[in-house]
Amino acid sequence: MIGTVIQKAKSRKFFYRDLYRKELVLTIVFGIMAAVWLVLIMFVAVDHLRAVPYFYASSSDGILTPLTAMSQPNRSNKAMLE
Repeated sequence: MIGTVIQKAKSRKFFYRDLYRKELVLTIVFGIMAAVWLVLIMFVAVDHLRAVPYFYASSSDGILTPLTAMSQPNRSNKAMLE
């Protein structure tokens, strides 16, 4: 009688121990997957959600002309003569 009670207690202990280990592994796997998804989402957001330039210059035939920033003014001799 006492042997079966001890056996049942041990089997319960092993059951809960094994269940804890399985859930710990699943938690770690899901945590790694969440981190990977977060990194991928950040790369996609940085790559595709860049600021679109609002101002651009083009010639009459449609060729875009690069603009210089106001903090870096264009002071070449050619630009000064035009």
